[in-house]
Amino acid sequence: MLTSVYFKKSTYMKTIFTLLTSLFMTTAMFAADVVSSATLTVKSTSKSEIVVVVDNQRYDVGTNAIMISGLGAGDHDVTVYQECENGSVSSFDKIYDQIFQSTVSLKPRTNLVIAIDNGCITMNEIKSKTPKIGDNWKGETIYNNESAVKSGYSNTISENDLDRVLWAISKEGSEANRMESASQVIKTNYFTTEQVKQLMKLFCTEENKLTVAKLAYDKTVDQSNYYVINDIFKFNSSKDELARCINK
Repeated sequence: MLTSVYFKKSTYMKTIFTLLTSLFMTTAMFAADVVSSATLTVKSTSKSEIVVVVDNQRYDVGTNAIMISGLGAGDHDVTVYQECENGSVSSFDKIYDQIFQSTVSLKPRTNLVIAIDNGCITMNEIKSKTPKIGDNWKGETIYNNESAVKSGYSNTISENDLDRVLWAISKEGSEANRMESASQVIKTNYFTTEQVKQLMKLFCTEENKLTVAKLAYDKTVDQSNYYVINDIFKFNSSKDELARCINK
């Protein structure tokens, strides 16, 4: 009888231990998934639908913009096809052209937006600072402490609002429309230099990037850091033009 009781108690404790172990492993796996979670958004100014292939996984929703969440942080092979009349790839009774192919690096808590405008490719990282359950990532080793720079200015546009602004502007169908929207946002908000850089990355042409930099200077709270804007420019003439505008 004593042996039977001991066996039942031992079995009960073993079951509890197994359940606790499983719960711990599940929680740890969930936390790891949250920390590494990243998002990829691909959009085209053309109204033709696109197909996105990420690491041999096909994403096709029948639109010209696709958002893929829950991807692991790290490098991914990305290929984008667009429906057309004389394409080189046939699938599901539709014909596509390959318009983008590259290996991209996704960062935790980041939405990488790939915008395709008549062959012009722009990539913009939209960072989310909002923590989630199980998320213990601080971002220092990946973003070079940019958050520390931004947090010192209480009158600048918040990170959440900036994320929404960047996403809304990126959905505009042309650079002209994006510029109009960006101009309105700049008029009604204050920014850090790093936030201005994110706005500039929404544009393909050097001229439009320069226009944003000029418009945003007077609304930038850390103007002493404005020299880092030059990293976005391809040509020295743009850097010189911005310097002349600032020093007037």
